[in-house]
Amino acid sequence: MEARTLHCSSCGAAVSSQAPVCQHCGARLATIACPACFNMMFLGSKFCPHCGAAAVRWQDTPGKMLCPGCEKPLLRGELGEFVLHECGKCFGLWVDKDTFERICRDAEQEAFSFGSPDPSAEPGTGALPKIRYVRCPHCRKFMNRVQFAECSGVVVDVCRDHGTWFDAHELQRIVQFIRGGGMDKARQRQKAELAAERRRVQAARWTAGSEGATAPRREPQFFPDLILTVGELFRRRPKG
Repeated sequence: MEARTLHCSSCGAAVSSQAPVCQHCGARLATIACPACFNMMFLGSKFCPHCGAAAVRWQDTPGKMLCPGCEKPLLRGELGEFVLHECGKCFGLWVDKDTFERICRDAEQEAFSFGSPDPSAEPGTGALPKIRYVRCPHCRKFMNRVQFAECSGVVVDVCRDHGTWFDAHELQRIVQFIRGGGMDKARQRQKAELAAERRRVQAARWTAGSEGATAPRREPQFFPDLILTVGELFRRRPKG
């Protein structure tokens, strides 16, 4: 999604619509507040500069949920039918389990509707970020580090009971990945891995049988109908 050049409401300097703060005066400019594309938009804007969707207001959370990264109180925002929590300092997002699954389903439905993949949604090939562990805003337990779909290049922090923490821009990258057909790529990759595991087990049994011994029974961990769901993505630990 292309960034646009806008002007800071405090000093008037030209800034990118992707910039969270003005590089000239330091004023906060943007927040993740688009219910359609989850991209950055300026505070006070009535519509998203990227897709035209209506903006939303962020408010203090009654329970003062804290940001897992910088320990600042999270802001609450309603984006259409979605409820998200954002950090006003680092621009990370907290999304509960049900909301994230709905976001993923909607993004995949758009991929089915519009067809052709977005080149910007290809899985990342760079090095994954340095490992660090943060606490869940709800239960304060340390969360697991999981690469979404195992091939997206986006590593997020997951509390299996409560939700997922996204650093700045990570949710947009995941939505773009899904809209570009990323879930199909992940399913195809999983099917290939499961087929390779079947062949390995069968070869081991054949070798053991030809030697007159009973091979140890080790079944590969298949998922029903080889279908990878959002829930299963987060029940699997990343490799490495």
